[in-house]
Amino acid sequence: MAGIGFHLQELFKKDYYSSRMKAYSVAGLTTAGPWIVMTITMGILQWIINQFSSITTEEREIFIFSVSYCFIFSQLIFSTQQYTATRYLSDLLYSKKEENVFPLFLGVTKVISVLALLLWIVFYAISPLPFLYKLILLFLFLTTNLIWIILLFLSATKNFKSIAWAFLIGGVTSVLATLLICLNENLLTANVSFSLVLLSAFTFGMILTLFLLMLTLLKTFPECSSKGQFDYLSYFERFPSLFFIGVFYNLGIWACNWVIWFGEGAKIVAGSFIVHPIYDMALFWSYLTILPTMVLIVISIETRFYRKYKLFFNYVNKGGTLAQIRTAKKKMFNVLFQEIQKVLRSQLIITLIVVMTAGPIFRMLSFDEKFIHIFRITAFGAFANGMLLVILLVLLYFEDRKGALYSSFVFFSLNLAGTVILLPGGYQYYGLSFAFGAIVSFVFAIVRLLYYLNSIEYHAFCGQGIHIKTTLNRFHRFGKWLEKNQFI
Repeated sequence: MAGIGFHLQELFKKDYYSSRMKAYSVAGLTTAGPWIVMTITMGILQWIINQFSSITTEEREIFIFSVSYCFIFSQLIFSTQQYTATRYLSDLLYSKKEENVFPLFLGVTKVISVLALLLWIVFYAISPLPFLYKLILLFLFLTTNLIWIILLFLSATKNFKSIAWAFLIGGVTSVLATLLICLNENLLTANVSFSLVLLSAFTFGMILTLFLLMLTLLKTFPECSSKGQFDYLSYFERFPSLFFIGVFYNLGIWACNWVIWFGEGAKIVAGSFIVHPIYDMALFWSYLTILPTMVLIVISIETRFYRKYKLFFNYVNKGGTLAQIRTAKKKMFNVLFQEIQKVLRSQLIITLIVVMTAGPIFRMLSFDEKFIHIFRITAFGAFANGMLLVILLVLLYFEDRKGALYSSFVFFSLNLAGTVILLPGGYQYYGLSFAFGAIVSFVFAIVRLLYYLNSIEYHAFCGQGIHIKTTLNRFHRFGKWLEKNQFI
């Protein structure tokens, strides 16, 4: 978030109202803009296809759940590289080695593409869908994975308008292509299904988004070298916890869904997708309620807290007096917990309002009572999950990777175990394990943060000076072997 943070700090130095509004817009656009645009796009697409009776329910479901599976499993694959690549990228930018950024992008892209291809091969072997449909699905799956990667790298740029326009143009293209297909359905032959052309239209829009994002990346990092593509693999051995933090946290998000897919109300679509329409939709809407948290935490962490954080470590690293260090520590702690309380209070109020008004709103939209019941529970789970993410980021700011690892593992294990235990209870218990696991994990992470910060001077002086082995490790040698042999 470094590039975003610097830009926000400049905006907040100005006192006038328009600059602050621009800062909130930048934060919202960067953290939630792509999510909002894609959510609106999918909502419009579903509304469009529902207007045409010639599109069967099965065709609609195949299309919707194809896209859902792409997003779910692309996030899981991306999580295996996310934190490690982010740390390596941060070190490159801190060391002013921007010429090594594009090789890093190439390396991460190749590794994730191979993982995505392997997972698609499993799907290809299992699914009875036509080959052409599975091929288009592969294109969408790879495109989605590449978009996550590029967004990671574009967090270092200030060209937020280009990011927004890329998603907006791609979304509009998908909508227009779908509308054009539906209006000219008579042009379709008997051998071409609606689900195939709908998926093709959506994939075309996503590829256009990827192309525009790629142009922005090339403008930001114009030195397109390919040397050292896999050097970042050495960080898997230097910082192994980063891999597990990302994997456990993302597994924790989706573990409940995967277990409930085998419970009451679940079904199999086209012999290829196991889904639970009611629970999956309730969780999706629940996560939309925490968009304010995603925006507020960027504002809070990257402006007020970062300045105090930087001052404290400047005193630590550059020989400040004990009095200066203690004063800076006190100010840093005060600002940190003020910002956490502000985010928690604001999001809790929003969640309570949403839960209290969910009944009449969703009944008006023709959702049934089971959905409303699950949504009210998962909304609190999403709230706690959002706050857990906030604390995980703070723990990583202070280099407490063990604390972040423990917290993400607690989140995953409680969600998985709780869902398995409560699954026989059916609809009545759906969402409870997610809410319970998220709340307990959030409390655990807070306790860990307080414990760690209680001895922050020790960690600051002793932790930062630890010598990291520079000898060639297995991951580094493997990366060099990959680059030498150019298998990928």
